[in-house]
Amino acid sequence: MTKTQKILIAIGVVMVLSYGATKFMPRGLRNKNPGNIRHNPANDWNGMVGQDEGGFVVFSGAHFGIRAIGKIIDSYQRRGVWMLRDVIEEWAPPEENQSDAYLSHVMFLTGWQAAQVPQRTEGDYVALVKAIIKHENGINPFTDQFITDALAMA
Repeated sequence: MTKTQKILIAIGVVMVLSYGATKFMPRGLRNKNPGNIRHNPANDWNGMVGQDEGGFVVFSGAHFGIRAIGKIIDSYQRRGVWMLRDVIEEWAPPEENQSDAYLSHVMFLTGWQAAQVPQRTEGDYVALVKAIIKHENGINPFTDQFITDALAMA
């Protein structure tokens, strides 16, 4: 995709967000939940305003949805889920998703191998979150700085 095409897509997303044509947006962007996190009553997410008809969390702002992605990845690491392969299989379980395709796409987007261990302190989370958003929505309209700031809230 050329730089011009990316700019046009970003402008289109901004216009859709600005003018309320949300029905044409991917679910994750529509719900301000770019990771497509499913509702779980055990999680009382900051910024959560409800859930949609499919059971996905709806946030009041995308920064809360991105923060939640970081919190979930943190929880994986606390449970010993370290390698990219394991993170993606936990994020998108094989019984519900094509986890191998998801992993391949994230590896392509990040340039990592399946055994890569994402580090929060080295900017890896930003790369991983960007890849998750891109895979989940088909586009990533967020800047690295926006993602960095949202993850800093976690």
